[in-house]
Amino acid sequence: MKLLIKLALLVISLLFITYYSVMFIMPSITIINTSGVTIDQAEITLPANHLDFGAIVNAQQNTLHYALNQNDGSYQYNFKMTGLADIKGDCGYVTQNEIHKRVYISINHNLEVICKSE
Repeated sequence: MKLLIKLALLVISLLFITYYSVMFIMPSITIINTSGVTIDQAEITLPANHLDFGAIVNAQQNTLHYALNQNDGSYQYNFKMTGLADIKGDCGYVTQNEIHKRVYISINHNLEVICKSE
């Protein structure tokens, strides 16, 4: 019985370590909404991925991870807000195998899009 408990704990520990290792390695994009209005639909298109963040209310953020295997290109964003024109554009640069890259795209109260990466 003790062996079975130890084995179960080992398997759970390995799954936990594997999950968080993958999340650490995978690049991610975080959209930060400080616009004062709700973003009804936020989308980012990469050369090899399309990320749908859904709705993001004011003063909230959402993060999604994307595949390491990318062609060279930019982050193309499209933000839809009720009663306002869509905000479209591109920013930053994506290449293949950018391990642990973190991209932050924020929308401020003037509806300006600001991109930063780490």
